[in-house]
Amino acid sequence: MKYIVVLFLIIQVILCTSFARKESPFVILSSGTISVENIKYRERVFSVGQRVNYAIVAPDRFKDSAFRMQLSTQNEKTTNWGFEIIETNDIYTDKTQTVYRDYVVPRKTGHYILQFFYASNRRYPFAHVEFMVR
Repeated sequence: MKYIVVLFLIIQVILCTSFARKESPFVILSSGTISVENIKYRERVFSVGQRVNYAIVAPDRFKDSAFRMQLSTQNEKTTNWGFEIIETNDIYTDKTQTVYRDYVVPRKTGHYILQFFYASNRRYPFAHVEFMVR
């Protein structure tokens, strides 16, 4: 009987801890300053030449102190499945931070993709967001 109770408790602990999922980093876009008041409002359409402020929020801190920002656009006239890289920046920050803020200024109309890659894994983005410029 003791073994059954212990086995049941072990299974319960395994099930409760295995389903706990870490929050992944996400990106917030805004045409104005990003603050607690406007964090709920998601903007996805911007004007040409308008400053697009972004904030990367990592609830559990960033995994690396260096990551790469890549801004690309989707266009049918290019050769890489319609994607063209517009801007790439390497960003260095403290690992204890949970938020990084900056901005980009798109110069053409189209569908844009803003991606962030850790320096240790530049193959898969850890956060990305898509937006339109009209």
